[in-house]
Amino acid sequence: MILLISLLFAFLFFLLLFLGLQVLLRRKREMAERIQMFSGYQPSVVRRASIFEILRSRLHEIFAEKARRTGSASRRSRLDLMMVRAGLPLLGSEFLAISAGGAFLVFIIIALATRNPVTGLLALLLFLAADFVFVQRRITKRLNNFQRQLADCLSLVANSLRAGFSFLQTMEIISREMEPPMSTEFEKVMRDTSLGKSLDEALHDMDERVGSADFSLVVTAVLIQQQVGGNLATILDTIRSTITERIRIRREVNTLTAQGKMSGIVLACIPVALALFFYITSPEYLTPLLTTDIGKVAIIGTVFLVIVGFIIIRKIVDIKV
Repeated sequence: MILLISLLFAFLFFLLLFLGLQVLLRRKREMAERIQMFSGYQPSVVRRASIFEILRSRLHEIFAEKARRTGSASRRSRLDLMMVRAGLPLLGSEFLAISAGGAFLVFIIIALATRNPVTGLLALLLFLAADFVFVQRRITKRLNNFQRQLADCLSLVANSLRAGFSFLQTMEIISREMEPPMSTEFEKVMRDTSLGKSLDEALHDMDERVGSADFSLVVTAVLIQQQVGGNLATILDTIRSTITERIRIRREVNTLTAQGKMSGIVLACIPVALALFFYITSPEYLTPLLTTDIGKVAIIGTVFLVIVGFIIIRKIVDIKV
């Protein structure tokens, strides 16, 4: 009986949600029709909007308003910047909410499946760590793609300036001709300038979004040239040669340090692999480690030392160019 009542309430909730979204979608379409009637223009986003897109935008507005009212501004900006650099259409608070909800769901499932809350807690921590690792890997991948496109972008800018185009026209060409993430970043710059931002502020915002030291050099050169003058095409050619050489040296360093990085990963995985192997083949062999106080202390010390060793190896082979 309780199950039927719960299903009935769930059905009514989703029915009301569906009807509310339909009303909201109808209002947006009516607004688009009025805009089209007076100006002959209808936004494509409104025409193609679906119920799920409206729900996502509404949740985005709720989280944005919540973030403005509560929380630390610096922490909020760092999380939002991580989402922007990763290319995820989320706010930092939205990412935290999704990660927390998913981690809680994993905790419930694992704890009920194994009947051990400690295992569920470990699964929760692993899920949260995997979320942040996923975001960090997206940031690294996007930054690497941007840096690979930077030399070609500077060549295009220099050639366009020599052909007589202005810098704004050159940015528009880049936003049309190049691949993401370079094209999307310059498209954001064009949108910011068209909405009233100065070129200096738009370029500074792009530099903050990208987080590339090579591109910071380009932005500094462009801003200085606008203040003191000079041949921007020649300056960008010089910067392009410098960046190309830095990329070559960086790849050579990565090749030389690849063995050290892999050694750190292998050394960190060997204790875990051996523990799993003995736990599956000979569980009684690990019983003293799991049941005695000395064994638990040894496990904690081993995990701590493995983490410290992995961090030290990563710091040794992490050579900045």
